[in-house]
Amino acid sequence: MRNVMKAALFAASIFSSSAFAQETNDAIVVTATRLPSDAARLPADADLIDVSEARSRGVASLADVLSEAPGLHVVQSGGAGSQASIFSGGASSNHTLVLFDGIRLNDPSSPNSAFDAGQDTLGGLTSIEVVQGPMSAVFGSDAIGGVVNMLPRHGGEGPFNAQLDIGIGSFETISSTASIDGTLGAFRYAVTAEGFATEGYDLVPERMSTHTGNEDGAESTTITGVFDLEVSNAFSLDLLLRSREARADFDAFPYTMSFQEYRADDPDLEIARNDLALARLGATWRISEALSLRASGGQLNYERAERDGGVTTASFDGERHFTDLTLDWRAGDMGVFSNAGVLLGIETEREEVDIATLFTSIVADQNRTGAFITAQGALHALTLTAAARVDEFDGFGTQETWRLGASFALADFVRVYANYGTSFRAPTLNERFDPSYGNAALEAEEALGWEAGADAWFDAFGQERGFEAGLVYRRTDVDNLIAYASAPPYAFINIDEAELESAEARVAVSPLAWLTAQLSYVYTSAENAITGAPLPRRPEESWVATLSAERGPFSARVSWRRVGEQLDRLYGADGLFIAAGNLPSYDLIEASAAWRFSDGAQIYVSGRNLTDETYESPGAFAGAPRNFMVGVRLSAQSARSS
Repeated sequence: MRNVMKAALFAASIFSSSAFAQETNDAIVVTATRLPSDAARLPADADLIDVSEARSRGVASLADVLSEAPGLHVVQSGGAGSQASIFSGGASSNHTLVLFDGIRLNDPSSPNSAFDAGQDTLGGLTSIEVVQGPMSAVFGSDAIGGVVNMLPRHGGEGPFNAQLDIGIGSFETISSTASIDGTLGAFRYAVTAEGFATEGYDLVPERMSTHTGNEDGAESTTITGVFDLEVSNAFSLDLLLRSREARADFDAFPYTMSFQEYRADDPDLEIARNDLALARLGATWRISEALSLRASGGQLNYERAERDGGVTTASFDGERHFTDLTLDWRAGDMGVFSNAGVLLGIETEREEVDIATLFTSIVADQNRTGAFITAQGALHALTLTAAARVDEFDGFGTQETWRLGASFALADFVRVYANYGTSFRAPTLNERFDPSYGNAALEAEEALGWEAGADAWFDAFGQERGFEAGLVYRRTDVDNLIAYASAPPYAFINIDEAELESAEARVAVSPLAWLTAQLSYVYTSAENAITGAPLPRRPEESWVATLSAERGPFSARVSWRRVGEQLDRLYGADGLFIAAGNLPSYDLIEASAAWRFSDGAQIYVSGRNLTDETYESPGAFAGAPRNFMVGVRLSAQSARSS
């Protein structure tokens, strides 16, 4: 709560009322090729999440907003502040690469390099881009299932703008965001302070006798700064800074005297520190109207610590130092070609970890050098993209990846697209150098995947694009998966294979200018290619239906999400582990409404899990019961320069 109050006081000191400025985003995305591209012409299914719109519905966390994206399944071990894993298209949780403005965020100190989506709030962002499928040719390791790229706010027009968002809700939750931004001549700035705190609820399900009602709370503070300076017409500098401090209570899986695992409350157990620090300095030289050269470098630091009864039981410290040099050529229109561009890049990276637990200690590092090229261009109705990359790692050699894509507009109202490529995940420092189970001879996990889809839109009900529909199918085969061998050599080895398939269908109808109904269905098949057994925590089916209205100053949204059965670990009413099996399907209904009662002010109210559905995902962790949030968003804008 102390962290939230800091953010609120910061807001009060800078805020004055004026016109409300809602962030808007067009359909230009950068994540699919690293070049600005029209999402409607890309040979990929790229989802663009409008963060301002999500926050107007009371959505405050990264985990919650990603759970709304079709094809992504987010498994969170409890409420806010708990670990959240992203499963993209049936791929493992460590096969989704998460970026912040293109900077790799996956934690080098985690056992399998998976990103924890449960710690970040949304205040410093404008949008989030999601591209599923093999993307290592563009971004390197970890991108077998896809890429999530969080894009930060930049300075707006005028010398001084301010925004404040404060929400309060169930479980004694308070969320606040305060930001200032502007342009002062050649200097642009944007600074955002966020605070979040909740008393939470008991993460042990009520059906278990080990449930005591002890609340598991969490809190976090995040500050983000983005600064741009035009030194001259041809040269500019930019600086990005982000710092997050977080903590959360959680309940463990202790053991009985017979070493049988069970689930119980532990009021003294906490993630005492889950901190991130990120800094990047960049310089761009515009050699000509079409050609630019950019250099940047920075550092990412993770610090996590677990405590039980005030005693530190484990610590995980990870660092990543990175530099890159890119040459960007955008020719625009070239005779019959349009939107032509090529990006060449060289990257270096050094990872270091210092891990200490009750059972092991790891101090290790590794270096990586990568080079890549991406290209795109359009020939009338045909858009082509290509990417190739080579990464060289200390200790286990070189990985080469590639990706090809094509999109064709059959008419003004329909397009078809397809892409095909390879991807990989490098073994982590934990997997290579754990003194008990590590294997320095591990090879990278490798994947081959493709995607095909079609989109169509028609004028209907007197509305432009009153009817829209889309279909997409993905297939990925993963080899050399790293798993622990329970027989000699009792270590991590490259042994498993996986076959992943997913299909998505969606339709949107706008019978009135202010009313839109949407429905999406996702089918996922994820199997061990050797045994044919289903892989855990990937529901075979999921449905999402929404009804959205926006008329004048009012907006409202009602949604229904059904998550099908999924394989997981099952626990009995006594809290003891039973066996692997299917968790029941569950339905979540949410609703929100917002009213902009003046040019510079908006109030909103939202309710989640309105039917108070009792569910577990993952097993033995209680899903959040019915909860509500009410908040206000205020904005002040300075006069625009003439």
